[in-house]
Amino acid sequence: MIQAFSACTSEIDDAELAVKEIVEQLGYEGKLLKNTVGIMSCFTDFIETGIVKALCDALPFDVLGCTTIANASAGQWGETMLCLLALTSDDAEFVTGLSEPILEEDIRALRRSYEEATRGRDGRPSLEISFSPLLLSAGNDFFVESMDEITGGTPLFGALPVDHNTDYHDARVIFKGEAWRDRCAFLLFYGDVAPRFYTGDISKDKIFPEEGTVTASKGNVIQSVNRKPIIEYLMSLGLTKNENGDIAGINSFPIIADYNDGSEPTIITMFAMTPEGYAVCSGKAPVGSTLAVGRLSPFEVTATSANTLKKFLDETQCGAALIFSCIGRYFSLMYDQSAEMQMVVSWMENRDIPYLMAYSGGEACPARDDAGILINRARSNTFTICVI
Repeated sequence: MIQAFSACTSEIDDAELAVKEIVEQLGYEGKLLKNTVGIMSCFTDFIETGIVKALCDALPFDVLGCTTIANASAGQWGETMLCLLALTSDDAEFVTGLSEPILEEDIRALRRSYEEATRGRDGRPSLEISFSPLLLSAGNDFFVESMDEITGGTPLFGALPVDHNTDYHDARVIFKGEAWRDRCAFLLFYGDVAPRFYTGDISKDKIFPEEGTVTASKGNVIQSVNRKPIIEYLMSLGLTKNENGDIAGINSFPIIADYNDGSEPTIITMFAMTPEGYAVCSGKAPVGSTLAVGRLSPFEVTATSANTLKKFLDETQCGAALIFSCIGRYFSLMYDQSAEMQMVVSWMENRDIPYLMAYSGGEACPARDDAGILINRARSNTFTICVI
């Protein structure tokens, strides 16, 4: 059995006061069981002001997580907030690990960190929660597929960090009080842990009918579509450049990629355009993939998250809930960007379920195949829930 506590603070300048607020809200004194771990999300400034380090030093357990542009927990929501979800158990064990710097899509760096973290343990974990870096050199699906191979198929739930900058240059992974732009942090659960997963994404009628074929790409960077620069393909759909030559609001348009290999199409997000006019994406789009662009309206975002929350709350008894929603959904809410967070806070009100919600640069959440078997999937533009 896993018990949980949640807390948040908007105190972004005074480390001593922020730590005091979090510790008092958690109220864990005398309640922690044999094994405990913390999951954190925060606005980047909490790192710069030393609050992340001070809090991790003060807490009697390991903490990992990532930066975000907005989050919610313990009945509160906001942009410049730090949120923490603490899990504690007598029978479940928690193992944390941090990878070496990821310079390219090389599974060996992840494998070494996993083997070091699990040295001396038998059997595979029951669940993995990961925070992978947001990189130009390695996409979300590289991390998901690599960890799936390394763990032997352990269900994987996770997020990529984001921040408030247009190029996300301060998006960082957090591990034991330190912050990293190029490392992957992970949490492994051992014991009788039976997670459940819920996902909401874009409706098929919100996808433009015009399709394009990827004719040049490298990993998660798309160079050309239909033998023309990717930016021309996007503009042919009605998207426009801003004064800097970038596509305005590019990360609010979900890209549906069909790999034409018999697998279910996947949604990826384009984060930025390179100086060469290439699109940097949350996941891969190999040559030969078929692309279609979708459009998320504010109604579509709130409707899919409401349906997902309803299904979760109708079906599930749980000790805690971890919720990641794509930053593309946040931007699609336009003038009411807090609507999805407010919905989560409202729906969770008066329910004895500690939770943490954060916006991410890409998600990892399993799906069930036709035989009912969980398959790890890299996702984007989705609203995902892991119930523990």
